[in-house]
Amino acid sequence: MYIGHFAIAYILIRFFPGVPPLVPLIGVSFPDILWPIFILLGIEKAEINPDSPLQKYIKFTSYPYSHSLVISFIISGSVGVILAYGISPIAGVLFIIASLSHWFLDTIVHLPDLPILGFGKDKKVGFGLWNHPKMAFAIEYIFYASIVLIFMPANYILSLIVIGTVFHLINANSFLGYSKKNPFKSAKQYAALALIGFIGFSLVVNYVLGG
Repeated sequence: MYIGHFAIAYILIRFFPGVPPLVPLIGVSFPDILWPIFILLGIEKAEINPDSPLQKYIKFTSYPYSHSLVISFIISGSVGVILAYGISPIAGVLFIIASLSHWFLDTIVHLPDLPILGFGKDKKVGFGLWNHPKMAFAIEYIFYASIVLIFMPANYILSLIVIGTVFHLINANSFLGYSKKNPFKSAKQYAALALIGFIGFSLVVNYVLGG
């Protein structure tokens, strides 16, 4: 999931206007910001299928730190403590909530590869919506657009819809398979683009919201 994660950030931004928007925006992105860094450092592993661009064929063979429920909570909790001290206690709490939301939304789309503990004899979960890529593409966009329309002030709706549409279309090949081959030659290339995508989206929306 990509733009769908930011829908949760919008809800938090609407109900806690005193917190800088970048806090929940980076919060919902946090696991997918950690993951590319860990991939590039060789700490976590993934495999790209060169014969298909579809998201469902990416094998997340090992990502116990960025995408497990428990360990990622500990990591985001540590960042939350720093934000609570540096900004405000509510900012720290919102960051942790936003980061946790990432795992729960991911369980909807991922195949059963999301670790719960991140260590030991772990159980992995995922309902596998990515097995139905066109449906996943549509549902994620509808979810994003619905949250924008329901929760965001009217003067931001058009801008946020446009931003979400543009970024969702940039990611469309992963769902609709326009290219016969995977444009990425390695997991590190894919990870680098993911890092740029999540940080870029967060910064653009933060600018629009005047953060």
